[in-house]
Amino acid sequence: MMAKILLPVVGLVFAFSSPAGALTQVTQDACLGGAGSLLGKADWIDGTPNGPGSGLPYNEIPGDDAVVCLQAHFPGAPVDTAEEFAIEVANTASHELGHLLGLEHGDATGTSLMTTPSPFDGTDRGFSSAAEVAVLNDIMATQVVFLDFALGSPELVLPHPYVGFADAQVLDDYGISGAVAIQNAINDIVANITADYLGPWLKGAAFSFHTTFAAALAAAGNNPASFSTFAFLGLVPEPGLVWLLLAGGLALRAGRRRGH
Repeated sequence: MMAKILLPVVGLVFAFSSPAGALTQVTQDACLGGAGSLLGKADWIDGTPNGPGSGLPYNEIPGDDAVVCLQAHFPGAPVDTAEEFAIEVANTASHELGHLLGLEHGDATGTSLMTTPSPFDGTDRGFSSAAEVAVLNDIMATQVVFLDFALGSPELVLPHPYVGFADAQVLDDYGISGAVAIQNAINDIVANITADYLGPWLKGAAFSFHTTFAAALAAAGNNPASFSTFAFLGLVPEPGLVWLLLAGGLALRAGRRRGH
């Protein structure tokens, strides 16, 4: 019941903020529907979004980003264990990264990562269709990816109603409690995503995954526009924090009016 009351308030906060960097406001707002949200959303898909599959030019814009909406994961058959939850989070991130690399839903088979509705059933998936592999084999550059579990990316525009992975209430629903269990879940997610993009790919593309902004920035040659960010988001759980965000949004709006 609380979520139903708070979400419209949060929406007001976002009406007053503006996007910065590559993460669009639409993508950043993707989790506001609570458990009814999409599990993940990519910032940009390639030039043929309405076609049956990928076509040139592929997207391949290193600074594009995505979000993974943790609160859209909820216990229920067949995803009802901590292990299956970690697999689903990894599947979601790998699916959205596929979009950022030019893959589309039409490239998939029923058992591969780009299937839509995406295969969110707790089963570890990979890129198993010929069309998916063909796109990945056509990528030439190194792909640096920041897996942001702690909201450490400047791409996330403040004020926002999100918390990082460790503070997402959904973890308790899956029995993921305490620092060790949370870190183990993160390790499992990172390992699953890394395995999905391990290759080898024919043109030498290499995927580099990092869990801190500093590490990703260094891997990208200190160019913040040269890597993709995946933010793993939970909603702010406390009503008082939502009201603080609303106040910040109102102040921001008032300041902009004075500036004009």
